[in-house]
Amino acid sequence: MAKGQFSLVVALYNVAEYVPAFLKSLEVQTYPVDDLDIVVINDGSTDESAALVAQWAQGRANVRLVNKTNGGPGSARNAGLDLVSNTWVTFCDPDDAFHPQYFQRIAEFISRDTRQSAQMLTGRLVQFNDGSMKTSQGHLLNRKFRLGDLLVDLDQYPEYIHMHGPTTFLRREVLETHSLRFDERIRPKFEDAHLIGRYLAAVPRPVVGLVASASYYYRRQRQGGASLVQGTWGDPRAYSDLPEHGWLGMLDAVRRSRGSVPQWAQYMVLYDLVWFYIDDKRMHSDTGSATPDQRATMHLLLERIVALIDLETIGTFSVVSQGWLFHNILLTYYKGIRDADPVIMEGVTDPAQQVTTYHYLYQDSLPQEEIVVDGAPVLPVAAKVVEHRVLGRVLIRERILVLPAGAETRVLINGQAAAITTDRGVPLQAGRRPEPSPYLQLAAARTAPRRTLAGPAGKATRKLARVRAGFTVRRVLTGHSRSRSAAEAAKRILRRQLKAAAARRRASADRALIAQAHSDSVRARYKAAWLLMDRIDRADDNAEHVYRYLMKNRPDINAFFVIEQDCPDWDRLQADGFRLVAYGSDESVLLALNAAYKLSSHANWNIEYPVSRKRFGDGEAKFVYLQHGVIKDDMSRWINGKNISVMVTTTRGEHESIAGDNSVYRLSEHQAKLVGLPRYDALRSAALAAPVEQRRNVLIAPTWRQYVKKVIEVCASPAEAARAFEATEFGATWLALVRSPELKELSVNQELGVVFMPHPEFEFVVPYLDLPEHVKPARYRDVSVQAELLKAHTLITDHSSIAFDAAYAGSNLVYLQFDGDEIFQGKHVYRKGYFDYTRDGFGPVTLDVAGTLKELDRIVRGGLTREDMYQQRVKETFPFWDSRSCERITVATENLARPWNKQHSLGELPNDSDGAQ
Repeated sequence: MAKGQFSLVVALYNVAEYVPAFLKSLEVQTYPVDDLDIVVINDGSTDESAALVAQWAQGRANVRLVNKTNGGPGSARNAGLDLVSNTWVTFCDPDDAFHPQYFQRIAEFISRDTRQSAQMLTGRLVQFNDGSMKTSQGHLLNRKFRLGDLLVDLDQYPEYIHMHGPTTFLRREVLETHSLRFDERIRPKFEDAHLIGRYLAAVPRPVVGLVASASYYYRRQRQGGASLVQGTWGDPRAYSDLPEHGWLGMLDAVRRSRGSVPQWAQYMVLYDLVWFYIDDKRMHSDTGSATPDQRATMHLLLERIVALIDLETIGTFSVVSQGWLFHNILLTYYKGIRDADPVIMEGVTDPAQQVTTYHYLYQDSLPQEEIVVDGAPVLPVAAKVVEHRVLGRVLIRERILVLPAGAETRVLINGQAAAITTDRGVPLQAGRRPEPSPYLQLAAARTAPRRTLAGPAGKATRKLARVRAGFTVRRVLTGHSRSRSAAEAAKRILRRQLKAAAARRRASADRALIAQAHSDSVRARYKAAWLLMDRIDRADDNAEHVYRYLMKNRPDINAFFVIEQDCPDWDRLQADGFRLVAYGSDESVLLALNAAYKLSSHANWNIEYPVSRKRFGDGEAKFVYLQHGVIKDDMSRWINGKNISVMVTTTRGEHESIAGDNSVYRLSEHQAKLVGLPRYDALRSAALAAPVEQRRNVLIAPTWRQYVKKVIEVCASPAEAARAFEATEFGATWLALVRSPELKELSVNQELGVVFMPHPEFEFVVPYLDLPEHVKPARYRDVSVQAELLKAHTLITDHSSIAFDAAYAGSNLVYLQFDGDEIFQGKHVYRKGYFDYTRDGFGPVTLDVAGTLKELDRIVRGGLTREDMYQQRVKETFPFWDSRSCERITVATENLARPWNKQHSLGELPNDSDGAQ
């Protein structure tokens, strides 16, 4: 038995890459490592993890290695708990590491706790990146360490909760007396918090000792992918075992032990619930993969869980912000509060359009509204209802009202005057310092002699100690020698100094550039300017088409086109007379800070804000999102975060899905404008000149997958990426199509050209793919997409919005969707929306290569004529066939400078009598 105070339970499973650093961090402890009772449970590792520990344990009587079949971390830790012997037990992960003074500082804290009131001890969690070794203490639960070492009674200060097992020390006596063990049913997370909650409920007072000076290094973003915890919401157990046995199980257990559920236990569960809601709102959340049954189970359990959370808790919890929506979901949906006085949030006012936007939340049916502005009843300029869904279920609705701006606005909701405010009413509890209590006595920390610590010399001594400790930590984490670590430390210091000097020079240059932007000459050059751009390194999209329209028809508009100067399109556009500004140049800053409007086919952050917001601010330009294509899927999680003044929509279904009531988008008719994609103007004219019967190509243009991108972007070379691409199901399927003998036979016999043009995310691998001679590879950057569409009588794609362009241009469509709806289940950047391919698509949907080839053969042998059913769908989908989309967009943009009641109409212009081809 080790003679020290601490027992370490280590659940070991396939982390051989990280075990040496973990063991080294134990060796360098200032606390005697031989006094640590170390129990390592090898949970069925299949790598060298156990062998590394066994070798290290030789000659160490205080280290025990126990082998067992794999049962998960809870099972392994329980096995270890049966063997520990010392007063305090902690649960370390073998892919993490300790500060050299970690255990010493924990031990010193215990000695300072004069009444031994602490029932649980916690160290500070320091996260570090596996690759860069950069550290961060930004975890939200680390805020409780801001006041240094403390003793805190959670009954008095529930916001000081701690939920991380590896940084927690529990009394073995309490664990044994109350037979407390990890609940092995809880997966894939919360097993630590579940034990901590039941433990704290079993002690007389839930007093926690916060040891701010003890740092535990938690490895994140692992290069090798090894981890005890996988992605939570991609695990089916997250929708059953986690809420039932974890959240609900802990609340029930605490209630049985204490007679009621204390606020700190409610805080622990609510903390996790808030993060669940935040995760579900993310664009790439794995919650999209939940099945209908999993969603239903989760919702039933959530109702039982929130029933155990008090209104007082909901009204005070701010460990992490609940957010306006989730806070009101808790109150109105789960707690059923429907009779509160109506409150309306006042949003932004647009002085140019003379409108103000307001928001309020409600349940059930839309309330009756009476609106009075400056004493006169008015109707909204625009209004809509947004559905806020969690796991597919509507939990609350938001009413958005765009009203005429006035000195006084009154809104009655169901006959009751609503309070109009900018305070969203979300709890924000200021950080509280625990008050002294007689039963909480923490002696002062042991200090060095005054002559050492006082004055500049003492400050230098303390700084040197921190530097040495940091040096040791990095050396442990990297596994590098002392000399190499010292050399790398010197390089880091030099890099920081050089970076700081460069930052000072840049800040000075930025200030000069901002001043220049405000000069009379620059303001005159860019007065009321329109900044147009497509991609940073590529044009040939909607912004280019709008610019061409402006050059020809509206020379009075001060328009500029932004693009990288070294991209292939620069010379082409310059030869056509475009006023070009190089992306990233000083001139682009001057333009952006003075522009009235930014128009782009893309809305990536570095396009929505083409110059650094941190360095130069947001600017005053309003953003007009021209779109890259027709939206058919649920992109709301991405779109809703954008500051969009006008957004182009093209089809009736798309427009209704975005601007209509009961949609998941926050844009109303005030922003979303049904005007048509700019590039369709030229596409329509060109399509009439190139009848589909005269086209000789088959264009194969699949879209992309997030999971494939992740596979190929880590490859060392394009050739390796091409092999990795082909090894995925996605790549293998599409290459099976282009390499198929049937496609070759059809190409030869019917004299058809075959063009393979994968999405730009994958096009860098195209030159390295082994394609048949009859297949011509194409990259978006090297060709005109419109030109390729107009050469093709048939487009084969999966989910690409280019299908709308092809349909508009008269081409036949075949959809190859071998992976069904998997693309909508959180594995890509969007989720399933209004568009159903079987009901709304412009061609047959096939599930495999054989089916695709069969449909292509039918189209070719049928004379290339589009079936009547698909022809009718095309006509009904697109409202405009007049080649005047650029004109409508120009009017919509200019309307942004006009009062709402003086804006020009965007009503449908006369349609071309021919309609769809």
